[in-house]
Amino acid sequence: MKPLPRKHLIAVAALLTLVAAAPPPAPKGPKKQVTVTGEILDMGCFISRGLRDELHRECATKCLAMGVPMGLLGADSTVYILTQNHDRAMEPSAFQPPDPFAQCKGWAAKQVAVTGFVWERKGYKEIEVKTARLAPAPSPKVP
Repeated sequence: MKPLPRKHLIAVAALLTLVAAAPPPAPKGPKKQVTVTGEILDMGCFISRGLRDELHRECATKCLAMGVPMGLLGADSTVYILTQNHDRAMEPSAFQPPDPFAQCKGWAAKQVAVTGFVWERKGYKEIEVKTARLAPAPSPKVP
């Protein structure tokens, strides 16, 4: 069997590059809102140092106020990046206060129930925050 000519190899490599760079297909059907309950994180300290919980609350509150990305650690240990609702971000005056995304920034290290659309791309999960409320702390596990 003869090897492929160089121009064919280049064409195959270009095609594979395009396929790998192509965005994932759009989700089928309408997206459903979900509610995820978990701990509000500042992603900077959580990713780089594993910091969370009440001991880290003061630092996390400062970090979130300064614009560090915010996350939610779900009960199943899934970490979601929290983003502001797109429509609210584009036209904030069309919405009544309070802004649930902004509220979450003040709830660092607390248990919060966040409702919104969940999106996933390239391994990252994100919740576009529609509503948020404080939630009861999880029950301690008994051995």
